[in-house]
Amino acid sequence: VLHDMLVRISSEAKHSTSFPSGLGQKCRPFSWYAQNVHPQNDFHEEEDLNDMKKKAWVDGTPTQQEGATDEKKLPLRPLSDVNMAIISKASPVNIMYVDASGGHANHPHKGGTDENGNFGYVHDETFLVKNPTIFEIKDEKDRGVLCKKGDPNYNMLTKKVFVDLPNHEAAQKRAEHGLAKKGRAKIFCLVYTIEKNHHTIPAIKETWGKKCDGFMVASTKTDRELGTVNIPHEGPEEYNNIWQKVRSMWSYVYDNYYEKYDWFHIGGDDLYLIVENLRLYLESEEIQLASNGGHYLPNGSEETQTPLFLGRRFAESGNMDRIFISGGSGYTMNKATLKTLVVDGFPKCFPHRHTFSEDTMVANCLRQRNILPYDTKDEAGGERYNPFAPGHHLMYHPPANPKDDWYSNYSIDCKWGIDHCAAKSVAFHYIKGDLMRRIYAILYHYC
Repeated sequence: VLHDMLVRISSEAKHSTSFPSGLGQKCRPFSWYAQNVHPQNDFHEEEDLNDMKKKAWVDGTPTQQEGATDEKKLPLRPLSDVNMAIISKASPVNIMYVDASGGHANHPHKGGTDENGNFGYVHDETFLVKNPTIFEIKDEKDRGVLCKKGDPNYNMLTKKVFVDLPNHEAAQKRAEHGLAKKGRAKIFCLVYTIEKNHHTIPAIKETWGKKCDGFMVASTKTDRELGTVNIPHEGPEEYNNIWQKVRSMWSYVYDNYYEKYDWFHIGGDDLYLIVENLRLYLESEEIQLASNGGHYLPNGSEETQTPLFLGRRFAESGNMDRIFISGGSGYTMNKATLKTLVVDGFPKCFPHRHTFSEDTMVANCLRQRNILPYDTKDEAGGERYNPFAPGHHLMYHPPANPKDDWYSNYSIDCKWGIDHCAAKSVAFHYIKGDLMRRIYAILYHYC
Protein backbone atom coordinates (compact mmCIF):
# COMPACT_ATOMS: atom_id res chain seq x y z
CA VAL A 1 0.00 0.00 0.00
CA LEU A 2 2.85 2.41 0.88
CA HIS A 3 4.55 1.59 -2.42
CA ASP A 4 1.37 2.39 -4.35
CA MET A 5 1.02 5.68 -2.49
CA LEU A 6 4.59 6.68 -3.36
CA VAL A 7 4.11 5.75 -7.01
CA ARG A 8 0.88 7.79 -7.13
CA ILE A 9 2.64 10.81 -5.59
CA SER A 10 5.51 10.48 -8.06
CA SER A 11 3.12 10.24 -11.00
CA GLU A 12 1.06 13.25 -9.89
CA ALA A 13 4.20 15.32 -9.30
CA LYS A 14 5.67 14.45 -12.69
CA HIS A 15 2.47 15.45 -14.49
CA SER A 16 1.83 18.62 -12.52
CA THR A 17 2.28 22.03 -14.14
CA SER A 18 5.11 22.89 -11.71
CA PHE A 19 7.27 19.91 -12.69
CA PRO A 20 10.49 21.18 -14.41
CA SER A 21 10.12 21.00 -18.18
CA GLY A 22 12.22 18.37 -19.91
CA LEU A 23 13.71 16.92 -16.73
CA GLY A 24 12.97 13.39 -17.84
CA GLN A 25 14.99 13.88 -21.02
CA LYS A 26 17.98 15.33 -19.09
CA CYS A 27 18.58 12.16 -17.06
CA ARG A 28 20.95 9.54 -18.48
CA PRO A 29 19.72 5.98 -18.96
CA PHE A 30 21.48 3.18 -17.08
CA SER A 31 22.97 1.89 -20.34
CA TRP A 32 24.89 5.18 -20.75
CA TYR A 33 26.21 4.93 -17.19
CA ALA A 34 27.37 1.36 -17.69
CA GLN A 35 29.09 2.19 -20.97
CA ASN A 36 30.70 5.54 -20.13
CA VAL A 37 31.17 5.87 -16.38
CA HIS A 38 32.16 2.31 -15.50
CA PRO A 39 32.90 0.64 -18.84
CA GLN A 40 35.15 -1.97 -17.18
CA ASN A 41 32.61 -3.06 -14.62
CA ASP A 42 30.68 -6.23 -15.27
CA PHE A 43 27.28 -5.74 -13.74
CA HIS A 44 25.85 -8.95 -12.35
CA GLU A 45 22.40 -7.83 -11.30
CA GLU A 46 20.80 -10.98 -12.73
CA GLU A 47 23.37 -13.21 -11.05
CA ASP A 48 22.69 -11.51 -7.70
CA LEU A 49 18.98 -12.10 -8.16
CA ASN A 50 19.61 -15.71 -9.03
CA ASP A 51 21.66 -16.14 -5.85
CA MET A 52 18.60 -14.97 -3.93
CA LYS A 53 16.40 -17.35 -5.90
CA LYS A 54 18.66 -20.31 -5.09
CA LYS A 55 17.45 -20.19 -1.49
CA ALA A 56 14.91 -22.93 -0.89
CA TRP A 57 11.24 -22.11 -0.96
CA VAL A 58 9.01 -23.42 1.77
CA ASP A 59 6.35 -26.12 1.45
CA GLY A 60 8.23 -28.18 -1.09
CA THR A 61 8.49 -25.68 -3.95
CA PRO A 62 11.56 -26.14 -6.18
CA THR A 63 15.06 -25.01 -5.31
CA GLN A 64 17.81 -24.12 -7.74
CA GLN A 65 20.02 -27.21 -7.86
CA GLU A 66 23.79 -27.07 -8.04
CA GLY A 67 24.89 -27.26 -11.63
CA ALA A 68 21.54 -26.11 -13.02
CA THR A 69 21.77 -24.08 -16.17
CA ASP A 70 20.72 -20.47 -16.51
CA GLU A 71 17.87 -21.63 -18.73
CA LYS A 72 15.76 -22.45 -15.64
CA LYS A 73 15.41 -19.45 -13.40
CA LEU A 74 13.38 -19.30 -10.25
CA PRO A 75 11.17 -16.30 -9.52
CA LEU A 76 11.56 -14.11 -6.46
CA ARG A 77 8.34 -15.59 -5.07
CA PRO A 78 6.17 -18.57 -5.95
CA LEU A 79 2.59 -18.38 -7.16
CA SER A 80 -0.19 -18.46 -4.61
CA ASP A 81 -1.50 -21.92 -3.74
CA VAL A 82 -4.82 -21.01 -5.38
CA ASN A 83 -3.27 -20.03 -8.70
CA MET A 84 -0.77 -22.89 -8.69
CA ALA A 85 -3.67 -25.30 -8.34
CA ILE A 86 -5.52 -23.53 -11.19
CA ILE A 87 -2.71 -23.63 -13.74
CA SER A 88 -1.58 -27.13 -12.76
CA LYS A 89 -4.80 -28.58 -14.18
CA ALA A 90 -4.11 -27.31 -17.71
CA SER A 91 -1.75 -28.96 -20.17
CA PRO A 92 0.87 -26.88 -22.00
CA VAL A 93 -0.15 -25.87 -25.51
CA ASN A 94 2.09 -25.61 -28.55
CA ILE A 95 1.53 -22.02 -29.65
CA MET A 96 2.43 -22.47 -33.31
CA TYR A 97 -0.43 -21.25 -35.51
CA VAL A 98 -2.70 -23.92 -36.97
CA ASP A 99 -5.09 -23.08 -39.78
CA ALA A 100 -8.59 -23.79 -38.49
CA SER A 101 -10.51 -21.71 -41.04
CA GLY A 102 -11.70 -24.54 -43.28
CA GLY A 103 -11.28 -22.21 -46.23
CA HIS A 104 -13.65 -19.68 -44.57
CA ALA A 105 -16.60 -21.59 -45.96
CA ASN A 106 -18.71 -21.77 -42.80
CA HIS A 107 -19.34 -20.01 -39.50
CA PRO A 108 -17.63 -19.17 -37.28
CA HIS A 109 -14.74 -18.74 -39.74
CA LYS A 110 -16.54 -16.99 -42.62
CA GLY A 111 -14.73 -13.76 -41.74
CA GLY A 112 -15.63 -10.10 -42.04
CA THR A 113 -17.15 -8.05 -44.81
CA ASP A 114 -16.22 -4.70 -46.30
CA GLU A 115 -18.60 -1.75 -46.62
CA ASN A 116 -20.32 -3.41 -49.57
CA GLY A 117 -20.88 -6.74 -47.86
CA ASN A 118 -18.07 -8.62 -49.59
CA PHE A 119 -16.35 -11.29 -47.50
CA GLY A 120 -12.57 -11.38 -47.20
CA TYR A 121 -12.12 -7.97 -45.57
CA VAL A 122 -9.19 -7.82 -43.11
CA HIS A 123 -9.23 -4.82 -40.80
CA ASP A 124 -6.01 -2.86 -40.21
CA GLU A 125 -5.86 -3.26 -36.47
CA THR A 126 -2.98 -0.77 -36.16
CA PHE A 127 -4.95 2.14 -37.64
CA LEU A 128 -5.45 3.80 -34.26
CA VAL A 129 -1.80 3.45 -33.22
CA LYS A 130 -0.77 5.04 -36.52
CA ASN A 131 -3.30 7.89 -36.25
CA PRO A 132 -4.27 8.27 -32.59
CA THR A 133 -7.26 10.42 -31.69
CA ILE A 134 -6.15 13.32 -29.51
CA PHE A 135 -7.91 13.77 -26.19
CA GLU A 136 -8.82 17.35 -25.36
CA ILE A 137 -11.09 19.23 -23.01
CA LYS A 138 -13.28 21.22 -25.38
CA ASP A 139 -14.19 24.22 -23.23
CA GLU A 140 -14.88 25.26 -19.65
CA LYS A 141 -18.29 23.61 -19.69
CA ASP A 142 -16.67 20.36 -20.75
CA ARG A 143 -14.05 20.81 -18.01
CA GLY A 144 -16.78 21.31 -15.46
CA VAL A 145 -18.37 18.00 -16.43
CA LEU A 146 -15.15 15.99 -16.64
CA CYS A 147 -13.41 17.42 -13.58
CA LYS A 148 -16.32 17.55 -11.17
CA LYS A 149 -15.11 16.65 -7.68
CA GLY A 150 -16.58 14.88 -4.71
CA ASP A 151 -18.78 12.15 -6.20
CA PRO A 152 -18.01 8.41 -5.72
CA ASN A 153 -16.34 7.98 -9.13
CA TYR A 154 -14.00 10.90 -8.49
CA ASN A 155 -13.21 9.68 -4.99
CA MET A 156 -12.30 6.13 -6.07
CA LEU A 157 -10.13 7.46 -8.92
CA THR A 158 -8.26 9.95 -6.74
CA LYS A 159 -8.06 8.12 -3.43
CA LYS A 160 -7.32 4.58 -4.64
CA VAL A 161 -7.07 3.76 -8.35
CA PHE A 162 -4.24 5.22 -10.44
CA VAL A 163 -2.29 4.61 -13.63
CA ASP A 164 1.23 3.37 -12.87
CA LEU A 165 2.85 5.79 -15.29
CA PRO A 166 6.33 5.78 -13.65
CA ASN A 167 6.75 2.02 -14.07
CA HIS A 168 5.10 2.10 -17.49
CA GLU A 169 7.51 4.79 -18.71
CA ALA A 170 10.49 2.99 -17.16
CA ALA A 171 9.52 -0.22 -18.96
CA GLN A 172 9.17 1.70 -22.22
CA LYS A 173 12.68 3.15 -21.82
CA ARG A 174 14.18 -0.24 -20.98
CA ALA A 175 12.65 -1.66 -24.15
CA GLU A 176 13.78 1.30 -26.26
CA HIS A 177 17.37 1.10 -24.97
CA GLY A 178 17.61 -2.66 -25.39
CA LEU A 179 17.87 -3.31 -21.65
CA ALA A 180 14.86 -5.63 -21.60
CA LYS A 181 15.26 -9.25 -22.65
CA LYS A 182 12.21 -8.96 -24.87
CA GLY A 183 9.97 -6.21 -26.12
CA ARG A 184 6.85 -5.16 -24.31
CA ALA A 185 3.78 -7.38 -24.26
CA LYS A 186 1.68 -6.81 -27.39
CA ILE A 187 -2.02 -6.52 -26.62
CA PHE A 188 -4.93 -6.88 -29.05
CA CYS A 189 -8.13 -5.18 -27.82
CA LEU A 190 -11.48 -6.34 -29.15
CA VAL A 191 -14.72 -4.44 -28.53
CA TYR A 192 -18.15 -5.67 -29.60
CA THR A 193 -21.14 -3.48 -30.45
CA ILE A 194 -23.90 -2.98 -33.03
CA GLU A 195 -24.42 -0.18 -35.54
CA LYS A 196 -26.92 1.78 -33.43
CA ASN A 197 -24.27 2.09 -30.69
CA HIS A 198 -21.48 3.37 -32.95
CA HIS A 199 -21.77 6.75 -31.20
CA THR A 200 -19.96 5.18 -28.21
CA ILE A 201 -16.81 4.33 -30.18
CA PRO A 202 -15.25 7.82 -30.59
CA ALA A 203 -14.86 8.15 -26.80
CA ILE A 204 -13.09 4.79 -26.67
CA LYS A 205 -10.76 5.82 -29.49
CA GLU A 206 -10.04 9.13 -27.78
CA THR A 207 -9.21 7.51 -24.44
CA TRP A 208 -8.01 3.94 -23.93
CA GLY A 209 -8.37 2.34 -27.39
CA LYS A 210 -5.29 4.03 -28.86
CA LYS A 211 -3.10 2.52 -26.13
CA CYS A 212 -3.67 -1.03 -27.41
CA ASP A 213 -1.17 -2.39 -29.94
CA GLY A 214 -4.07 -3.68 -32.01
CA PHE A 215 -7.66 -2.42 -31.81
CA MET A 216 -10.85 -3.53 -33.50
CA VAL A 217 -14.59 -3.13 -32.99
CA ALA A 218 -16.74 -6.08 -34.07
CA SER A 219 -20.10 -4.77 -35.20
CA THR A 220 -22.90 -5.15 -37.73
CA LYS A 221 -21.49 -2.53 -40.10
CA THR A 222 -17.97 -1.93 -41.38
CA ASP A 223 -16.70 1.63 -40.94
CA ARG A 224 -12.98 2.03 -41.55
CA GLU A 225 -12.78 5.41 -39.85
CA LEU A 226 -14.38 4.12 -36.66
CA GLY A 227 -12.53 0.82 -36.82
CA THR A 228 -15.68 -1.29 -36.92
CA VAL A 229 -15.94 -4.56 -38.83
CA ASN A 230 -19.09 -6.43 -39.76
CA ILE A 231 -18.52 -10.03 -38.70
CA PRO A 232 -21.57 -12.16 -39.61
CA HIS A 233 -22.40 -15.18 -37.47
CA GLU A 234 -24.83 -18.05 -37.22
CA GLY A 235 -28.38 -17.03 -36.33
CA PRO A 236 -29.97 -13.62 -35.75
CA GLU A 237 -28.22 -10.48 -34.54
CA GLU A 238 -29.80 -10.19 -31.10
CA TYR A 239 -28.88 -10.12 -27.43
CA ASN A 240 -29.97 -13.72 -26.96
CA ASN A 241 -27.43 -14.84 -29.57
CA ILE A 242 -24.24 -13.17 -28.35
CA TRP A 243 -22.58 -16.57 -27.99
CA GLN A 244 -22.60 -17.04 -31.77
CA LYS A 245 -21.37 -13.47 -32.25
CA VAL A 246 -18.42 -14.09 -29.92
CA ARG A 247 -17.57 -17.39 -31.62
CA SER A 248 -17.24 -15.58 -34.95
CA MET A 249 -15.36 -12.66 -33.43
CA TRP A 250 -12.70 -14.80 -31.77
CA SER A 251 -12.38 -16.93 -34.91
CA TYR A 252 -11.78 -13.78 -36.97
CA VAL A 253 -9.13 -12.57 -34.51
CA TYR A 254 -7.40 -15.95 -34.45
CA ASP A 255 -7.44 -16.30 -38.24
CA ASN A 256 -5.99 -12.84 -38.88
CA TYR A 257 -4.00 -11.62 -35.87
CA TYR A 258 -2.95 -14.57 -33.70
CA GLU A 259 0.70 -14.60 -34.71
CA LYS A 260 1.20 -10.85 -34.20
CA TYR A 261 0.08 -10.47 -30.57
CA ASP A 262 0.82 -11.94 -27.15
CA TRP A 263 -2.46 -11.18 -25.38
CA PHE A 264 -6.08 -10.71 -26.40
CA HIS A 265 -8.70 -8.77 -24.42
CA ILE A 266 -12.43 -8.57 -25.16
CA GLY A 267 -15.20 -6.36 -23.79
CA GLY A 268 -18.34 -4.48 -24.74
CA ASP A 269 -18.68 -0.85 -25.83
CA ASP A 270 -19.11 0.26 -22.18
CA LEU A 271 -15.72 -1.12 -21.10
CA TYR A 272 -12.91 1.11 -19.81
CA LEU A 273 -9.46 -0.49 -19.96
CA ILE A 274 -6.41 0.98 -18.20
CA VAL A 275 -3.95 -0.39 -20.72
CA GLU A 276 -0.73 0.68 -18.94
CA ASN A 277 -1.74 -1.21 -15.81
CA LEU A 278 -2.85 -4.22 -17.84
CA ARG A 279 0.42 -4.35 -19.76
CA LEU A 280 2.52 -4.12 -16.59
CA TYR A 281 0.45 -6.90 -15.03
CA LEU A 282 0.90 -9.15 -18.06
CA GLU A 283 4.64 -8.46 -18.02
CA SER A 284 4.92 -9.12 -14.29
CA GLU A 285 7.00 -11.98 -12.98
CA GLU A 286 3.83 -13.58 -11.61
CA ILE A 287 2.10 -13.82 -14.98
CA GLN A 288 5.26 -14.81 -16.83
CA LEU A 289 5.78 -17.56 -14.26
CA ALA A 290 2.18 -18.76 -14.55
CA SER A 291 2.39 -18.85 -18.36
CA ASN A 292 5.41 -21.14 -18.05
CA GLY A 293 3.86 -23.73 -15.76
CA GLY A 294 4.42 -22.06 -12.39
CA HIS A 295 7.88 -23.31 -11.42
CA TYR A 296 10.44 -21.52 -13.58
CA LEU A 297 10.47 -18.26 -15.50
CA PRO A 298 10.42 -18.45 -19.30
CA ASN A 299 13.63 -17.75 -21.18
CA GLY A 300 11.96 -16.70 -24.44
CA SER A 301 12.64 -19.87 -26.41
CA GLU A 302 9.55 -21.79 -25.31
CA GLU A 303 7.39 -23.40 -27.98
CA THR A 304 4.64 -24.28 -25.50
CA GLN A 305 2.70 -22.13 -23.08
CA THR A 306 0.40 -22.73 -20.12
CA PRO A 307 -3.07 -21.36 -20.96
CA LEU A 308 -4.07 -18.31 -18.90
CA PHE A 309 -7.63 -17.02 -18.65
CA LEU A 310 -7.64 -13.71 -16.76
CA GLY A 311 -10.46 -11.53 -15.47
CA ARG A 312 -12.94 -11.09 -12.63
CA ARG A 313 -13.92 -14.50 -11.29
CA PHE A 314 -17.54 -15.21 -10.45
CA ALA A 315 -18.97 -18.37 -8.92
CA GLU A 316 -22.13 -19.12 -10.90
CA SER A 317 -25.01 -18.87 -8.37
CA GLY A 318 -22.37 -19.28 -5.66
CA ASN A 319 -21.19 -22.64 -7.02
CA MET A 320 -17.39 -22.81 -6.70
CA ASP A 321 -17.30 -25.70 -9.15
CA ARG A 322 -18.67 -23.43 -11.88
CA ILE A 323 -16.38 -20.41 -11.79
CA PHE A 324 -16.46 -18.17 -14.86
CA ILE A 325 -15.12 -14.74 -15.78
CA SER A 326 -17.53 -11.84 -15.88
CA GLY A 327 -17.92 -10.57 -19.42
CA GLY A 328 -18.57 -7.03 -18.17
CA SER A 329 -15.01 -5.91 -17.52
CA GLY A 330 -13.85 -8.36 -20.14
CA TYR A 331 -11.33 -11.17 -20.06
CA THR A 332 -7.74 -11.51 -21.22
CA MET A 333 -6.29 -14.62 -22.86
CA ASN A 334 -2.78 -15.56 -23.83
CA LYS A 335 -2.01 -17.30 -27.11
CA ALA A 336 -2.39 -20.78 -25.63
CA THR A 337 -5.92 -20.06 -24.41
CA LEU A 338 -7.09 -18.36 -27.60
CA LYS A 339 -5.77 -21.21 -29.73
CA THR A 340 -7.39 -23.82 -27.49
CA LEU A 341 -10.73 -22.00 -27.53
CA VAL A 342 -10.89 -21.52 -31.30
CA VAL A 343 -9.15 -24.63 -32.64
CA ASP A 344 -10.22 -27.24 -30.08
CA GLY A 345 -13.21 -25.69 -28.34
CA PHE A 346 -15.51 -24.09 -30.87
CA PRO A 347 -15.99 -27.09 -33.20
CA LYS A 348 -17.26 -29.31 -30.35
CA CYS A 349 -18.47 -27.03 -27.55
CA PHE A 350 -22.11 -25.97 -28.06
CA PRO A 351 -21.44 -25.02 -31.70
CA HIS A 352 -25.09 -24.19 -32.45
CA ARG A 353 -26.34 -22.96 -29.07
CA HIS A 354 -28.14 -19.60 -29.09
CA THR A 355 -27.73 -17.78 -25.75
CA PHE A 356 -26.78 -14.41 -24.30
CA SER A 357 -24.39 -15.78 -21.64
CA GLU A 358 -21.24 -15.85 -23.70
CA ASP A 359 -19.03 -15.46 -20.61
CA THR A 360 -20.30 -18.66 -18.99
CA MET A 361 -20.13 -20.44 -22.36
CA VAL A 362 -16.48 -19.51 -22.89
CA ALA A 363 -15.68 -20.65 -19.34
CA ASN A 364 -17.57 -23.91 -20.00
CA CYS A 365 -15.60 -24.65 -23.16
CA LEU A 366 -12.30 -23.91 -21.47
CA ARG A 367 -13.24 -25.84 -18.31
CA GLN A 368 -13.78 -28.91 -20.48
CA ARG A 369 -10.09 -28.58 -21.37
CA ASN A 370 -9.02 -27.96 -17.75
CA ILE A 371 -8.40 -24.24 -18.29
CA LEU A 372 -9.82 -22.43 -15.28
CA PRO A 373 -10.16 -18.69 -14.51
CA TYR A 374 -7.02 -17.34 -12.86
CA ASP A 375 -7.34 -15.33 -9.63
CA THR A 376 -6.29 -11.82 -10.66
CA LYS A 377 -6.50 -10.06 -7.29
CA ASP A 378 -3.49 -7.96 -6.31
CA GLU A 379 -1.30 -8.59 -3.26
CA ALA A 380 -3.70 -6.59 -1.06
CA GLY A 381 -6.75 -8.56 -2.20
CA GLY A 382 -8.05 -5.81 -4.49
CA GLU A 383 -9.79 -6.74 -7.74
CA ARG A 384 -8.00 -5.74 -10.94
CA TYR A 385 -11.01 -6.44 -13.20
CA ASN A 386 -14.12 -4.61 -11.96
CA PRO A 387 -17.63 -5.37 -13.27
CA PHE A 388 -19.09 -1.95 -12.40
CA ALA A 389 -18.05 1.72 -12.47
CA PRO A 390 -15.45 2.91 -9.91
CA GLY A 391 -18.00 4.78 -7.80
CA HIS A 392 -20.32 1.79 -7.60
CA HIS A 393 -17.56 -0.33 -6.07
CA LEU A 394 -16.72 2.41 -3.59
CA MET A 395 -20.30 2.58 -2.32
CA TYR A 396 -21.39 -1.06 -2.54
CA HIS A 397 -21.61 -3.21 0.57
CA PRO A 398 -23.28 -6.63 0.59
CA PRO A 399 -26.44 -7.40 2.57
CA ALA A 400 -26.25 -9.22 5.90
CA ASN A 401 -26.91 -12.43 4.01
CA PRO A 402 -24.66 -12.29 0.91
CA LYS A 403 -26.90 -14.77 -0.89
CA ASP A 404 -29.69 -12.18 -0.94
CA ASP A 405 -27.88 -10.20 -3.68
CA TRP A 406 -26.62 -11.84 -6.86
CA TYR A 407 -23.38 -9.82 -6.91
CA SER A 408 -22.23 -10.74 -3.41
CA ASN A 409 -23.43 -14.31 -3.97
CA TYR A 410 -21.36 -14.64 -7.15
CA SER A 411 -18.27 -12.86 -5.74
CA ILE A 412 -15.30 -14.83 -4.41
CA ASP A 413 -13.42 -13.66 -1.29
CA CYS A 414 -14.12 -10.00 -2.03
CA LYS A 415 -13.30 -6.88 -0.08
CA TRP A 416 -15.77 -4.02 -0.20
CA GLY A 417 -15.75 -0.24 -0.34
CA ILE A 418 -12.44 1.53 -0.91
CA ASP A 419 -10.58 -1.80 -0.56
CA HIS A 420 -12.50 -3.52 -3.36
CA CYS A 421 -10.60 -2.13 -6.36
CA ALA A 422 -6.91 -2.78 -6.83
CA ALA A 423 -4.83 0.40 -6.82
CA LYS A 424 -3.59 -0.62 -10.26
CA SER A 425 -6.97 -1.75 -11.57
CA VAL A 426 -7.09 -2.69 -15.24
CA ALA A 427 -10.79 -2.60 -16.18
CA PHE A 428 -14.21 -1.15 -15.33
CA HIS A 429 -17.67 -1.80 -16.77
CA TYR A 430 -20.88 0.19 -17.34
CA ILE A 431 -18.87 3.23 -18.39
CA LYS A 432 -21.42 5.25 -20.31
CA GLY A 433 -21.83 8.80 -21.59
CA ASP A 434 -19.30 11.34 -20.30
CA LEU A 435 -17.85 8.90 -17.77
CA MET A 436 -15.51 7.38 -20.39
CA ARG A 437 -13.80 10.72 -20.99
CA ARG A 438 -14.10 11.70 -17.35
CA ILE A 439 -12.13 8.66 -16.15
CA TYR A 440 -9.41 9.49 -18.66
CA ALA A 441 -9.29 13.15 -17.62
CA ILE A 442 -8.96 12.28 -13.94
CA LEU A 443 -6.47 9.41 -14.28
CA TYR A 444 -4.18 11.25 -16.68
CA HIS A 445 -4.13 14.53 -14.74
CA TYR A 446 -6.14 16.76 -17.05
CA CYS A 447 -8.15 18.03 -14.08
